[in-house]
Amino acid sequence: MAVSLENPLAYCREKVSGETASLHYATLFQTEEFKAFWLGCFTLNHELRQACLKQLEAGLTQVKLGWWQNALADAASNSNPHPVITAISKPVIAKIPAEHWGELINKVASGCEPKRYNSMADWHKDVLLETKPWVSLIQSRFADASTDCTQLQEFWATATRLCQLLRMAKYLDQGFQPLPVELLARHGVTAEQLKRREHNEATHAMFSETGNHLLENAELAWKSMPADQRLFARPLRALFRMRVAELKVHKSAGYHLLTEQKIITPFKKFTTAWTTQVLRW
Repeated sequence: MAVSLENPLAYCREKVSGETASLHYATLFQTEEFKAFWLGCFTLNHELRQACLKQLEAGLTQVKLGWWQNALADAASNSNPHPVITAISKPVIAKIPAEHWGELINKVASGCEPKRYNSMADWHKDVLLETKPWVSLIQSRFADASTDCTQLQEFWATATRLCQLLRMAKYLDQGFQPLPVELLARHGVTAEQLKRREHNEATHAMFSETGNHLLENAELAWKSMPADQRLFARPLRALFRMRVAELKVHKSAGYHLLTEQKIITPFKKFTTAWTTQVLRW
């Protein structure tokens, strides 16, 4: 008997996919089943991050994360699963070893901690490790354990780094500055300048170079992915292309990434999602 996805979808939309949210448009042209899977993954990430960031006592955080680990590991035998588990799909989750969920939760928790990177390679490696458990979940849904998803992981990690660059103003408020020490040194920019939100020719050049580097590497990884993976990863592609559109707006405005976050219009998000899903750009 088919499982109703109405309530799980409603739960996930409330958490991560409002009517004007990028994720709403990125999944707009997906079937209900695929839409539920993608929104379920992003909602699970949201729930885990909230447990790490909003709990005032470490003990409460561990209780909440432990509850999620048990719920995911025991999903197959639970007759009344959490809406997120239903959205992702109980059969999909049941195929994954129980120890995988501990790894995924640990990576999400690690991603909530402010870090400092020495090199671009360090930055990429760290984000790559954080995406690995999620790629395994996607692999379980759309492929099998023998499928090589290396380029999918490369694409997702690079797209995530682009998002971190674009959200620089927000991250600085949280005490996180993702740009590596070697990149700052090469452009003559100090960490103190970033904290003071100082824009100049050096920061302009640094943001321009970094943005172009991430775009080139993401496109290379995408083009290197097998055709079937590019098909099921369309929501990730749509989100990436929305971030590219934001970067273009920043470029025309002088790359004031330290103080501004550019928001593209709902119509731009819609057309980006449509061309990604229908025209397969």
